[in-house]
Amino acid sequence: MLHAIKHGLRNLFNLKGRDARQTFWYYALFLLLLRWIAGTLAAVPLMRSTMTTAFDATRNSADPDATATAVQANITAALPHLMVLGIVIGLISMAMLVASLVRRLHDANLSGWFVLLPGVPYLLALAAAPSQVAHTMEVMQRGAHQPGVMLHETNWSVAALGWLAFALLVALAARPSTLGANRYGPQPLDGQV
Repeated sequence: MLHAIKHGLRNLFNLKGRDARQTFWYYALFLLLLRWIAGTLAAVPLMRSTMTTAFDATRNSADPDATATAVQANITAALPHLMVLGIVIGLISMAMLVASLVRRLHDANLSGWFVLLPGVPYLLALAAAPSQVAHTMEVMQRGAHQPGVMLHETNWSVAALGWLAFALLVALAARPSTLGANRYGPQPLDGQV
């Protein structure tokens, strides 16, 4: 596993050659874990701030609606910052995965241009994030005390773009390797690069 991660990091900009399935998936798992850690670390200050707001509001007022309003205002204020951070993390993780996916496609004897199949929907989902966050903030402000409002007013098309990108990535990267050499080079051995 460590060998696959080192290989992926050493070849961030190398679009030539082939990567075995095992090499690609270990590297993709590593990037997924990095992305999760970065997202979690980014959310910690928001959680701390939200909990502090909730405790302060509870301490200063017995009114549950006032507490809910204070907590919601805190979350709403943090959403634009979290969105920007999410877009940056998404772009960095995508950039770190592209070359490895191209080499994985080469291993299945496909052109590297197939990387656009999951890439375009993913970029569209990232591009839609600002309008989605603005819409979420509007709904939160409008329906502060109406449980379920967010669920009914969610823009499912943006979520569908993200899931489409993920499904296409899995479908392309899971393709079987070409046995023997192909036009992109010799066959890598699983677990070796």
